[in-house]
Amino acid sequence: MKRFAFSALAALALLSLLILPVRAEQEAADVARSCTITASANKKYISRMLNPDHQKYWPCTQGDSLEIQAPAGTLVQGVMISFLGEVPQLTVRSGDRIIAAYSDCFISNYIPFSEPVSRFSIDIRQCRDKARINHLYVLSEGTLPDWVQRWKLLEEPADLMVVATHPDDELLWFGGLLPTYAGAYGKKVQLVYMVGNNPYRRNELLNGLWTCGVQYYPEIGAFPDKCGRTVKSCLSLWGENEPRQYITEMLRKHRPSVVVTQDINGEYGHAHHRVTVQAVIDAATGLSADGAWDADSAARYGLWQPHKLYLHLWPEGQLTFDWRQPLDAFHGKTSLEIARKAFKQHTSQQKGKYHILDSGRLDCRLFGLYWSDVGPDKAMNDLLEHIAP
Repeated sequence: MKRFAFSALAALALLSLLILPVRAEQEAADVARSCTITASANKKYISRMLNPDHQKYWPCTQGDSLEIQAPAGTLVQGVMISFLGEVPQLTVRSGDRIIAAYSDCFISNYIPFSEPVSRFSIDIRQCRDKARINHLYVLSEGTLPDWVQRWKLLEEPADLMVVATHPDDELLWFGGLLPTYAGAYGKKVQLVYMVGNNPYRRNELLNGLWTCGVQYYPEIGAFPDKCGRTVKSCLSLWGENEPRQYITEMLRKHRPSVVVTQDINGEYGHAHHRVTVQAVIDAATGLSADGAWDADSAARYGLWQPHKLYLHLWPEGQLTFDWRQPLDAFHGKTSLEIARKAFKQHTSQQKGKYHILDSGRLDCRLFGLYWSDVGPDKAMNDLLEHIAP
């Protein structure tokens, strides 16, 4: 009898060990749609924050607030908020306690609370103009799901800088590069965009990058996305020197070992792409290391020159990647699958004629070594070859 009792107790102890980790690893849920939400202003637009439409929002200004009551029995550990345009400063209160404050310039980010609460307010504390909350996610207790964006600023030198002209170019032309290097390899990857003045496309951009495993907040330029059919007309809009100054500043600020950008012919001749590539070539191969060029950024960040520059489709020293290899970091999915999933985050671009292709004239696997101060590639399978870890 004693032997049976001991065996039963041992079995119960083992069962408890198996159950406890499951409880500890329970995933947090977005309970926003189950919350009672009231607003101090523009009340009829509250539901827009819970709508997947990236172009709808709740308008607010300094002094406005949201009151949020979680469902019965639910505690909230934080919120994720996405904005269109200006990012205001926020204070989150529960009763008379401040449980979070937000003053970052990230247009989409998770805001953790100092303690779990069932009722709280979000106060618009400081705002130059009208703000627009595009999405509000309310996270219950538990392990945060992968989709919750927790951006960081890259304060160390970047391993890799990827320069793209428009949001989605980093996926269309580079394919599985971001899931591989940022997501699977865990490298410090800094994205730089030339064009980014469309508010809802910025949120699409962030959603796509986060899907690929990029953790460092991108640099989003303000060059106008107006149709310039020729390089000359594009430069008349962007300025003769401004593109090179912008890229020079980005190189000096982030100090990347390797830079990757688009095809020198603009993939399909796009003038914006061609201006971007020439600006990157000029800056990376000389201007960013020249103290006489753009003295302001030189004084702020110092001089810098990357060790390697790759161009999409460049024929010399060309690397052909296999983006169809399964990646443990993405539970066996390939980098091409993840890139295509990320491209779907660009909801405004889904009716276009371009897709991520790993064959044909615009093959996203092909990158050529345009310039190097560490010699040619030997293994021909790594953008960071010859770069010290």
